[in-house]
Amino acid sequence: MIPPSIDGASMRRLAAALIVATALAGCATTTPSVPVTPLELVDLGPVVLPANCEPGRGVVYRTAFVVQPDGSVAQIAAESGTGCVQQALQDWVATFRYRPVAEATPTVIDWIAVTARRGG
Repeated sequence: MIPPSIDGASMRRLAAALIVATALAGCATTTPSVPVTPLELVDLGPVVLPANCEPGRGVVYRTAFVVQPDGSVAQIAAESGTGCVQQALQDWVATFRYRPVAEATPTVIDWIAVTARRGG
């Protein structure tokens, strides 16, 4: 609610100030739009966990890598620690092949083991 003591001219100055402040705030927080070409995975091998290698229940395993311009992957690294699951995921990511891209593109995948049971 606007106090009755503000006259019309003050109200217009206040409105103008709010409009300018809003416009400037929008300029300060807006990032330039960069066209992004989505990565298109065209081939991959199976995930192979070694015998006695059990993923943690509810654990998200993150693996970072860079898609090269020719569609191959490089710089594969586990971001969720070390162990047999992380190594198996790094080996799996090494099998990924993407449609060629304009430039090297850093990316990550998150993997979580899911066990399904039939009701009965």
